[in-house]
Amino acid sequence: MAEGVYYIGLLQRWQNIIAAHEESLKCFLEQSSPICREYERSRQQDQDDSFNVFYLISDLYYRENFHSDIIAFLLDTTEKHGDGDKFLSAFISFLQDIGCKRINQEDYKDATAVREEDRIDILIKSESSKRAIIIENKINDAGDMPRQLPRYYDYVTNELKYQVEAIVYLPLNHDKTPDQTGWTADDRSHVLPLLKTIPAYDKSDYNIVDNWLHPLESIASNVDVLSMICQYSRLIKQLNSNNMDTVILEKFYNQIKEGDNLKMAQSVRNMLNDLPRYLALRIFDKYRNRRAPFSKLIFWHPDHLIFEGSINNLFLKIDIECREDGYDVTFSAPEIKNPNLNDYNRIIDNVDSLRSFNRDVNAPTSVKKHFDFQDESGLYHFLDNVLKELNGMEF
Repeated sequence: MAEGVYYIGLLQRWQNIIAAHEESLKCFLEQSSPICREYERSRQQDQDDSFNVFYLISDLYYRENFHSDIIAFLLDTTEKHGDGDKFLSAFISFLQDIGCKRINQEDYKDATAVREEDRIDILIKSESSKRAIIIENKINDAGDMPRQLPRYYDYVTNELKYQVEAIVYLPLNHDKTPDQTGWTADDRSHVLPLLKTIPAYDKSDYNIVDNWLHPLESIASNVDVLSMICQYSRLIKQLNSNNMDTVILEKFYNQIKEGDNLKMAQSVRNMLNDLPRYLALRIFDKYRNRRAPFSKLIFWHPDHLIFEGSINNLFLKIDIECREDGYDVTFSAPEIKNPNLNDYNRIIDNVDSLRSFNRDVNAPTSVKKHFDFQDESGLYHFLDNVLKELNGMEF
């Protein structure tokens, strides 16, 4: 009796440990789910990006000059893009839309976009109107030099004798703003009313990609320039995505530093690694005693099950590869060789359960289908029906 009480108590303590671990995992997953969703959206955007020639010169697009050269090329009315002041006009319209009402399109009809004049990244200036727009490119997250924007304003105003109508600060996203350390009261009074911080790309109200580059796609008359604009837009999105990945991972890093969260994360990783084997075991337990008309249900690998057997003298297989994201199912007759496919085609054409499967172009006696992780019931429904149909079939 005493021994029975001891084992009951031991079992109860074990159940309490499991319940506490389950509760800790549940809390960790609830806390992590917003970060995970954000990270997955970022990764999906990476996967959606198509070929981009700029990826082939990746050692260049990390340089600040690379971005300034492209933007200046588009803004310069005398450049070889062949569209005169159209791209600059679209840029000025964008500035007007976000509050730069003092700028007049007519003042920039003959403007040029100059690179690195007195270290200014891009200076848009018109000799005839004596008007100018300063662009400071920070897409690659370079730090600000002391009094950088005020010094540029002073140079254009005092040395060139031009009227500065806007100062555009161009970071990759809205998280970066001008460093005002060392600015005087006069600096702030001159610069801040003209300053527009415009992210290259993010989810804010406006950005360079959505509000300037994308509209240029309907303006560009040269197909090569159009291609460059499209691919440059995608590049900026990609750079922003990489930046967001770092931000998201930092959130995750800070979270798993707390308490036992690192152990919880490791537990989740280990369980995900073991999950395909568990999925295969669930299928095996369900069908090992009702696999007919197949003679065998075997493990090819711990996460890979095979139904196999000769049915009416035709050797057939159902391969089920279990993965974290679901199940890859292949129905095949591996011993049939071309062109003697009549028996196999008769099965495919007459078994309703296989109608949603796709032919494998590289294996004429195979059809395939993926079942999502959440669709275990759909997989079981298929197996129940295909076993039933094959049991009653003659061929």
